[in-house]
Amino acid sequence: MKKILIALICAVMLCASAVFAACGKNQTDGITVYTPDGAPALAIARLMSEEKNFNKNVKYRVVSAEEISSCVTYNDESKNADLCILPVNAASKLLGTGARYKMLGAVTHGNLFILSGKDKPSLTAENFAETVRGAKIGVVNMAAFPGAACKLVLDKYGILRDVTLESVLPAQVSGTETAYDYFVVPEPAASTRVANANLNLKQAGSLQSLYGKDGYPQAVLVAKNSLIEKDGKFIAEFMNEMEGAADWLLDENVSAETIFNAVKSHYADPENTKPAFTAANLTKSVIANCAVRFVDSSQCKERVKTFLDELISVNDVAATKVAEGFFYSA
Repeated sequence: MKKILIALICAVMLCASAVFAACGKNQTDGITVYTPDGAPALAIARLMSEEKNFNKNVKYRVVSAEEISSCVTYNDESKNADLCILPVNAASKLLGTGARYKMLGAVTHGNLFILSGKDKPSLTAENFAETVRGAKIGVVNMAAFPGAACKLVLDKYGILRDVTLESVLPAQVSGTETAYDYFVVPEPAASTRVANANLNLKQAGSLQSLYGKDGYPQAVLVAKNSLIEKDGKFIAEFMNEMEGAADWLLDENVSAETIFNAVKSHYADPENTKPAFTAANLTKSVIANCAVRFVDSSQCKERVKTFLDELISVNDVAATKVAEGFFYSA
């Protein structure tokens, strides 16, 4: 009986460890920085590669896109990330009051591309409405930001109601898939699929180019109000280091292996995480397509508010208006 009790206790402890593996670290463990894998993770890849600690105990963690919202929504505030990268629409819905977190800045500016079979016409602002009207489009991660952005662009061209949208998995994206005319796929998955000659795919267009205005704020960096109030110097230093993220990623002396290993070595759950990219497909072109660029809140506040309004006008549950207090001001 005693052995059974001990075994049960051990099992419970293991389960608890698994639950808190991705998020849920107590602040006494240090300053936690969370990001979803993929393009957002590239925004802090240099900091992870250098184990940039700012003379503090800073812990970087990479989780899946599906997990990232849970990293800021624990009832026990001490278990939530101190800093976190989120899709801008998710940040607006979860944190838009500014009561718990503030947005430090935008870190990516659109990484969604339209793929099609090689026989399909390429898409430009001039032919988009005419070519896509009546089409069936498969969207990877339809329920999240990609779906919202796709609907916004279709609405911009007046054809949202004339197009059929369906959620697809990356593995379904193929030029030989006759059920779909086009696909909306984020980088780096988009280039990975196109590079596979067996799939007969091409990049037919860019959602960012079709939207215009040099893309849109897609992922943003937020920080806990308590950390901002406690250590404004650290916040300023962290933001300053974010400025050089894009230059480091595109530096020819920084290899794809270096970038990939920086991200992979910080997976919160390495045994169960399927990498969003590999060293083999992380070319400088793919990195450029991820549109990594840090723009602090003071410079992108109005753009973020406008973009959220646009998302809401198409789908009132896709985003939420944010309070002025949501935006960080030094």
